[in-house]
Amino acid sequence: MAEPSELAGLQQWMQAAILDSGGSADGVADVLTSSAALNARQRLGIYWRGYRLRLLENMRGMYPGLTHLLGEEMFDRFALDYLDARPSRAYTLSRLDEGFADHLSATRPDMPHREDWPDLIIDLARLERTITEVMEGPGTEDGPLLRADDLPDGADLHELRLVTAPCLRLPSLVFPVNEYLAAIRHGADPEPPLPRPVRLAVNRRDFRVTMRELDPADHRALHALATGATVGAALADMREAADLLSEWTSLGFFAAVQWPGATAPRHPEERATR
Repeated sequence: MAEPSELAGLQQWMQAAILDSGGSADGVADVLTSSAALNARQRLGIYWRGYRLRLLENMRGMYPGLTHLLGEEMFDRFALDYLDARPSRAYTLSRLDEGFADHLSATRPDMPHREDWPDLIIDLARLERTITEVMEGPGTEDGPLLRADDLPDGADLHELRLVTAPCLRLPSLVFPVNEYLAAIRHGADPEPPLPRPVRLAVNRRDFRVTMRELDPADHRALHALATGATVGAALADMREAADLLSEWTSLGFFAAVQWPGATAPRHPEERATR
């Protein structure tokens, strides 16, 4: 029986051999034995291929839209290139792909004239990663959620700051990949979309991810609120601010209010008469 120190060394070697992108770990025959049918390297290859296939299966599950767009074979090539360049170091598979869109952007073809199709691929990857973050991350199901009647009226609204829900994301994209992805999820086989800038609010309510397209001005205002601007600074037209904030509040975009001079946000359960 191997001593604990020897066992730890074997485990570390096996892990490094399986994670090796080329599957060409040194000293295989010195560590593993051959069988009647397979030599040591071939036996190691079973585990090496199985590990990569498991990662690819997980990546396809995270990117159904991109897999549909590219086809499984092409998607696997992109995914393996990413996995080889940025091996997973996380304890959970939900973080396996967190650098995928950035890798696609960094390795996009460098052409004399910038083409659109890489942007389509990158946009779809970014949106699908955003959906994973929204679904897997913290939300408001067990925490505070602002209601429309928690908002003040009149002048008090102008200096107010709003704390956005932790699951709210506000991506800006070159292609309407939200529409493409929605069609695929409904079982359709849509044509790849043409370029059209879209600005989205991606959120989660009752454990369901929602996507809402916003016009540019509203998206800028919501982004300003999310980064700490007052209502007055984010929404110049205060005549429309109350209606817009009421709509966004009903959609679950806000978790708390920050009154002028307060050191901490006030959550809905801390309501007080002003």
